[in-house]
Amino acid sequence: MKVVLVSVHDGDSDRKTGFHFWAKILAGRGHDVRFLTVGSSYISLLKRGGKQLKRPFNKWIPLDERIRKFTWMPLFHPINFSRPFLNNISRPLFSLYPKLLPQSLLASLQNTDLFIMESGQGAMLVPRFAVLCPHAKFIYNPSDRHSVIKFHPLVVESEKEALPYFTAIRLNSASVANDFPKGSPTHYIPQAIDKKIFDAPKINPYKNPKNAINIGDMLFDARAVETLAGAYPDWTFHLFGKGARITAPMNNVFEYGEMPFEKLVPFLQYADIGLAPYKATKQAAYLSQSSLKFVQYTYCKLPVVAPQITSNGAPHIHTYTAYDGDDGIIKAFENAMKYDRKAIDRSRITGWEDVIDNMMRLARV
Repeated sequence: MKVVLVSVHDGDSDRKTGFHFWAKILAGRGHDVRFLTVGSSYISLLKRGGKQLKRPFNKWIPLDERIRKFTWMPLFHPINFSRPFLNNISRPLFSLYPKLLPQSLLASLQNTDLFIMESGQGAMLVPRFAVLCPHAKFIYNPSDRHSVIKFHPLVVESEKEALPYFTAIRLNSASVANDFPKGSPTHYIPQAIDKKIFDAPKINPYKNPKNAINIGDMLFDARAVETLAGAYPDWTFHLFGKGARITAPMNNVFEYGEMPFEKLVPFLQYADIGLAPYKATKQAAYLSQSSLKFVQYTYCKLPVVAPQITSNGAPHIHTYTAYDGDDGIIKAFENAMKYDRKAIDRSRITGWEDVIDNMMRLARV
């Protein structure tokens, strides 16, 4: 079977998402896997802090015997200006985005049996892919809510137009089903991990005891980390993620930026507490199920400190609210320090193979 994964992430990115693990699993099962990166353009290269995409662009690069990647880099792509009048002015230009697909790329995608689409600009390409491959099935995997990741209005509208093409919509949070029209083929399939990587023994990367870790930078609340680092100078705080940074240097806070996933795992295995310092907004509530860091922390049996709105109610997740102020987050950290890690239940955590199996079953492929 020929499978095309369409994502905003580089197919060979150091930062691993579900799509990277799915590509490896599908290839291991004998399928021909293509990893197509969309949602960037030469505009992205001009933006400070833009996505780090690996060259070369606009050509197929082999990653494995059965995996190839293509990073599509057109002249422009739909970006959100945050100002309605600019979004309206840019609408005619950005509507041409699907027409920018090179013929060489389209030719290589012919006879695709299954498309697995991530949310974002890729939704605008679904109708064209459907014409190109009329017998293909489409699975949609919306990673985050539009209220959290701000897209150009054209991208949001294109998702609605693409809905009839999807045989299955995999949700990593059950609450996101409310974002889709009634009767949409939505199915909640929880986040997962690659258990083999986490179960393999690693060397302890920490030089000192008492280590708290944060992975990821979505809705990152620097003030929460600064509060804890100031209150607990005998603890060391390790921040992973491009945007996971505090406002001023502190002796017991280390910022690593993005790190290859395999190198990050030992930091998780040997940490003492997991931090999920999300900004406590209403839009963040879905993260109680969709946040991959919660799954990884739990599998490593780490007590977690997080805003109450993002907690799934598990007893090892110690929460605070915006109304609690500094005292609330400090109290949550104290509770996490006292929690018996042996009591953390990780029996319900599944592997990425289970996610693939469920998606394929729902899409009837």
